Amino acid sequence: MSISLLVVGHANTGKTSLIRTLLRRHDFGEVNDRAGTTRHVESVNIQIGKQSVLTLTDTPGFEDSIGLWQIRHSAAFHSYQGTDWLQAFNESHFAQDEFEQEAKILRQLTQCDIILYVIDLRQAPLGKYLDELALLASVNKPIIPILNFSAADSIHMEAWRKVLAERHLHAVIKYDTVAFYFEDEKRLYQSIQSLMPEDYDLITLLIQNREGAAQLRRSMACNLLSDLLLKAASTRLACSSYPPQNEEVRLFEDEIRTLERDYTSQLLRLYEFQPEDLIASPLDIQNARWEQDLFDADTLKEWGIETSTSALTGAAIGAGIDVMSAGLTLGTATTIGAILGATWKTGQHYKDTLKSKFTKQHFLCLDQATLTLLCLRGINAIQHFHQRGHASQQAYQLSPKSPSSDLMDRIKPYFKQAQQHPEWSQQDLPDDHPSKQGVKRQLEETIDSLHHP
Repeated sequence: MSISLLVVGHANTGKTSLIRTLLRRHDFGEVNDRAGTTRHVESVNIQIGKQSVLTLTDTPGFEDSIGLWQIRHSAAFHSYQGTDWLQAFNESHFAQDEFEQEAKILRQLTQCDIILYVIDLRQAPLGKYLDELALLASVNKPIIPILNFSAADSIHMEAWRKVLAERHLHAVIKYDTVAFYFEDEKRLYQSIQSLMPEDYDLITLLIQNREGAAQLRRSMACNLLSDLLLKAASTRLACSSYPPQNEEVRLFEDEIRTLERDYTSQLLRLYEFQPEDLIASPLDIQNARWEQDLFDADTLKEWGIETSTSALTGAAIGAGIDVMSAGLTLGTATTIGAILGATWKTGQHYKDTLKSKFTKQHFLCLDQATLTLLCLRGINAIQHFHQRGHASQQAYQLSPKSPSSDLMDRIKPYFKQAQQHPEWSQQDLPDDHPSKQGVKRQLEETIDSLHHP
């Protein structure tokens, strides 16, 4: 049996926003800054598989709780005890006229297990809010106050805590529907556990399910960013001359920007946000000339050369360069192998690379500064969407913030390796590829260090 949660509060405090963020859905209800946006009652379930665990019911906001409190204590309803007044009120003309919206709330109160009372922490605990709490308390249902807009410091925090404590509401939850943190949601579920002990194990399963889903999303996001960085680092464009022609530069930059756009599109889909939720300023791209390091240890290993062989000496390397510069046919991999004292198993595959080295052909690639910027923008996007509430209305302006200072030093070797493998730009490396795993590990460690406490 699903636990029924009734979401109530004054108009425009973020009730629908709370449900959107709990659901991880941007399309539930209507959210804007106009008071009284929600005009009807709507219910939705949070499930594990096909099992419904929580039923959230959205309601219109209280618009005149002071007037409603006065009606409750008027001669017409004063004699009713406990919840008996609710039925009488809902059958009266008041429920059809000036208190139509409030009546929609009152009809739901006796049907729920727990009331979630949403508070806009930017507002002081005025009399109208105290009347709402008194009206809700008369129903004899457990109440969990939700302090919305709590990410920023509020001068009203202590006043609200005092007011709530005076009404024996000590289990107060901070839950910002715009700047979302899973630990806050976890505390909400734990409060529900304490009030519904018979469903303790089911809520524990929900917490584990939600926590696992959050970790999986972040892991997948880091995987996407690893793909972007390795593809960007391995992307190169042959130049007809150097400096390159403007059209060549434009083609190269378009390719890099397309890679980043593809990444952000996938990230938005992963976190279930819309394209309009992100504004990305144009990536500032700086180009550099690419050159294959012929005698880099990783490159030689790819070519079938063991760097530990005694034949691979400075003299042998020098001789190889001299002979090749004198016009040795690049296709004769066996001759090159003989000079270096090793077997070249993929000489033809690297023909273009060798040719560029000795014929002064140049390639465009990304310089270290641009790869760094691309990395920081990618991390920034993951951080934001991992903690963005689904009720957020303001588009996010992507701008990099510096992570730990040694991140780029730790990732730089993987960039260098990618630049030696231009074929990586045309393929999706498997998740167990050592370079992809290495980059992903560095990204996850960095994001962990930036995580909200």
